[in-house]
Amino acid sequence: MPAAFARTAHASVGAALTVAGKLAHGGHPELGSAIHSAAGSAFFDGFTAANYVAAIVAAAGAVMALWLLPAQPTTASDDLPKPQAPASAATVAASS
Repeated sequence: MPAAFARTAHASVGAALTVAGKLAHGGHPELGSAIHSAAGSAFFDGFTAANYVAAIVAAAGAVMALWLLPAQPTTASDDLPKPQAPASAATVAASS
């Protein structure tokens, strides 16, 4: 394989698949297939590892939320509504 193809194939998964296609159509179908398989395998191995990391971070966040957040909201005496005196007929008529 030419050195330029090798450098291009190492740049990214898309570049590797492009090189594999060019090699397959250029008379080297076995080499193109091998590069295609290697690029796909490398991509999915990295994707799987990233999914595991994301799952661990999500699980850690859920555990932290369960541990740090209270089960029931706390109420202070300042938060309770103040009882109001029943309105008299005079105050109802005055406010109308």
